[in-house]
Amino acid sequence: MDTEPGWLTTQVGRLCARVADVAEGVLDLRPRPDPQVVRRLLTDRLTFGAVPTAALGYAVLVADELVTNAYVHAGTPLRLRYSRHRTGLLLEVTDAAPHRAQTLAAIRDGARGSGTGLAVVSTVALDWGVHHNAVEKTVWALLRSVS
Repeated sequence: MDTEPGWLTTQVGRLCARVADVAEGVLDLRPRPDPQVVRRLLTDRLTFGAVPTAALGYAVLVADELVTNAYVHAGTPLRLRYSRHRTGLLLEVTDAAPHRAQTLAAIRDGARGSGTGLAVVSTVALDWGVHHNAVEKTVWALLRSVS
């Protein structure tokens, strides 16, 4: 075992960075990673130090639906952000198609869309919604904590 002070500092720094990733993180969607890669990365980050639970499956399902919608309907996915809060796990998928926000709001209010992804999100999430500005849109979902 290496007993150099620098080694310990490096290991503690890595552990602190890993723990910080568990609380909050961002996955870059601009290179359009395969959905399996997104699911694997999110699962890895959300389960660090914990046994996977059924809530993790719901979180991955919701993230998958939000990311798929960004790929299919917006065509310009930017990022998936996850953050743990006292009230649960917040997932946010941002894309560069703010003009599509009105369609998503209509689906939330009961209008039928082309698929069932947001209906699944609505069923599983504690709450969900859409925020947009002139250049991007974020669809978010709040879920029960995964740990």
